Amino acid sequence: MAPAGALVVALLGAACAVGPDYRAPALATPERWSEGGSADADEGLSAWWSRFDDVQLEALVARALTANVELRLADARVREAQALRRVAAAPLFPRLDGEASGGVGTGQTTDFGLAALDAIWELDVFGGTRRSLEAADADLAASVADRRHLLVMLLGELARSYIELRGFQRQIDTVERNLASQRETRELTEAQRRVGLASDLDVERARALTAITAAELPPLDAARRASMHRIAVLVGEAPTALDAVLDDDGPLPTAPGALVVGVPADLLRRRPDLARAERELAAATARIGEAQADLYPRFTLTGSVGLRSDDLKNLLRADHSFASIGPNVVWPIFAAGRIRANVDVQDARTEQALARYEQSLLTALEQVENALVAHAREQLRRRDLQEAVDANREAVTLARRLYANGLGPFLDVLDAERSLLLSESRMVESETAVSTSLVTL
Repeated sequence: MAPAGALVVALLGAACAVGPDYRAPALATPERWSEGGSADADEGLSAWWSRFDDVQLEALVARALTANVELRLADARVREAQALRRVAAAPLFPRLDGEASGGVGTGQTTDFGLAALDAIWELDVFGGTRRSLEAADADLAASVADRRHLLVMLLGELARSYIELRGFQRQIDTVERNLASQRETRELTEAQRRVGLASDLDVERARALTAITAAELPPLDAARRASMHRIAVLVGEAPTALDAVLDDDGPLPTAPGALVVGVPADLLRRRPDLARAERELAAATARIGEAQADLYPRFTLTGSVGLRSDDLKNLLRADHSFASIGPNVVWPIFAAGRIRANVDVQDARTEQALARYEQSLLTALEQVENALVAHAREQLRRRDLQEAVDANREAVTLARRLYANGLGPFLDVLDAERSLLLSESRMVESETAVSTSLVTL
């Protein structure tokens, strides 16, 4: 075996990757959630928006998946990470360069020429390139997880915006119904005043109540239109592009009865933001080895083959060919501590990545616990508000009857109508909150 070939075999046989081998840290999670919920985390989570059984919401989701601008940006970032991974893998293979030159010698008319192929192969004896490729693989996985995280956030925001839109439409309908009822009461009071059965004070109070109720409509309409604009942008359209489609009142999507949240340990498998943080930790760990490899010698195998002649016309003759092959070793002797400082930098970045991963898990656990509590308590609130709505509707009916028969004061009618509007508005808010809290989960 040629000396150069023997050197290659020996070096590759002794090759190892310096630096720590990555192992995903085992992070502690609680055994169960404080509010319970179904333990089957895979049930109904792959198209969770379909559980609301709303055709228009499903159509909007389909449009967002194909046209959202931020999702296109995330796709481009994944492609960038894929390309960077190929860049990181390239040094594992030999590099081949072509070279050609020619000219006229100084002070003479004889021309000369050179044509050659140069091969350079840096042997990854201490694994610096392999660690770089390992980091690039982790970066690619992190960018894929980041796209998934963006997708989760996009669909969550779209569903919340849609539910809030339907909630604002219900709020407007509630205010308009109460306003119509209050105007009937005002007309009744004005009629009573004309026959001497009501005072000017009663009429002015009725007029003030209708004006206050009417004043609720402009901000609700502004919020309704803002929701429509947000939905349009999320599906990749101009803000007003979907006004005609979304302006018609639709039912408020109702939350399914059963919660599907799994157990806390499922978060590590299911949440893409945690997957991204874990892959960033893996990339940072691999870069420690990449930095440590600079402490060791670099072995390069170089070779050339080509043609060289002092007379360009004779360049292609066989006796003008040449070939060479040989090893090259470079070992940094003194770099003023730069290499070890870079290792320390990567160590510190890995510690930061681990802390971010741990904090991401704690934040995720907090978010789920908060969403579970909010969902459960909002359901209790909705039940109590429904009872209040029923009681206030009956109170309005009784107060009007007593007033019409001269058996009750007009102020009771105004108080009953004011309470009815407040309880019905809060009821719509609660129904919206129950559905949006489920979207958060």
